[in-house]
Amino acid sequence: MKYFLLFFLLLANISIQGQSENYLVNTERGSFYSEVLQMEKSYQVFLPESYNYSNASAYPVIYIMDGDYNFHYLTGVIEMLSNISEKIPEVIVVGISDNGNAGYRKDCTMKTEQNPEGNTTTFIEYLDKELKPKIKKEYRVSSYEILIGHSLGGLFATNVMLEKPELFDAYIAIDPSYWWEDQLIISTADSLFKDKEDLSANLFLTLASTKQMGVHEFVGVLEKRFPVSKKWKFKYYEEETHGSVGMISVKEGLEEIFQNWELKRAKFYELETAAKIVGHYENLSDQYQGITRIPPLSFSNIIYYFFRQEQTEELAIIEAAVKNKFPASQDDYYSKLASYLMETEKYEEAEALLKKSIQANPNAYKSYDGLSKLYFAKEMKDQAKVNARKAVDIAKKLKARQWQINELVSNLMKVSK
Repeated sequence: MKYFLLFFLLLANISIQGQSENYLVNTERGSFYSEVLQMEKSYQVFLPESYNYSNASAYPVIYIMDGDYNFHYLTGVIEMLSNISEKIPEVIVVGISDNGNAGYRKDCTMKTEQNPEGNTTTFIEYLDKELKPKIKKEYRVSSYEILIGHSLGGLFATNVMLEKPELFDAYIAIDPSYWWEDQLIISTADSLFKDKEDLSANLFLTLASTKQMGVHEFVGVLEKRFPVSKKWKFKYYEEETHGSVGMISVKEGLEEIFQNWELKRAKFYELETAAKIVGHYENLSDQYQGITRIPPLSFSNIIYYFFRQEQTEELAIIEAAVKNKFPASQDDYYSKLASYLMETEKYEEAEALLKKSIQANPNAYKSYDGLSKLYFAKEMKDQAKVNARKAVDIAKKLKARQWQINELVSNLMKVSK
């Protein structure tokens, strides 16, 4: 009875620690005094799952206007797209805080005779000269950047694209308030686009059931100036309201921007060889200007395909690639390949791989978890428990997602019985 009680207390402690230490660990908040705006400005940062896996990794960045209002639901969508469905790469998200509704309206609108308080040009300077450099200094970001804005934020994002298009690689304008100042942005865009062959950045533009937003008129300018361009896309969500259109706009907008990211079955068989598959991900890294992690679920299928075909030379090509090009994927590679070896009871080969993984990266918690399962299968329970505990401790240190820690704790529970 006392052993059962001791075991129960151990598990309760693990569970409580996991919940308390990992609550919103993927989100950070910061602030600084802006010389440009002459005020204190805050921001939120959402970090991808693999951010702490390797110091060599760099991630595209998504900036969100009205960040405190939109941050949590949009980062949830982004987490689903990147780490669950693997439709887009892992990204860093920056929520740009406002200073109340009046200040937000001021920053999102241009200075005109009728709107002398308009501050868009100055706020663009704040993004360009202060916020973006601070994020680049403090986080491992690539140079591929996206700006998202809804309503007045969509108006602002579009004005950034018009005034300084090179500031971001892509823009998502959600049900934007193009009605502002008698649709001033329509004539401005028509004039600026007149001598251009194409847009300088990608634009994903949406409209809900909202009336008289001026969006159709803006789309008319795009159709007139760039009728065959692939750099802009318009979606009309007539069943969505102004309040509900944000989630679907971001989901489909990011899928459009990163449309070639997902390695679908047909594309995989077209590539066929490990060298071409590695080349595929290297090209994506170049396109999005950072060293990316190979999506784990897709990676698992790739590894299994070559393992099942007993093509060890192809697996060797992949191993070299993760070592030299995709360091955040090393633990994924070794732990997954070892698990396939364990299924066929090739324990010595699996153990060698897992130890190789840990030697290359002492924080390879998936490999520690793999060793724990291997030793448990070999009835080496003390070693199984030690490695299971290491896996849990390292995952917490690396701020892994809670569901992943739950899996590791479940294994610790099993080997501790």
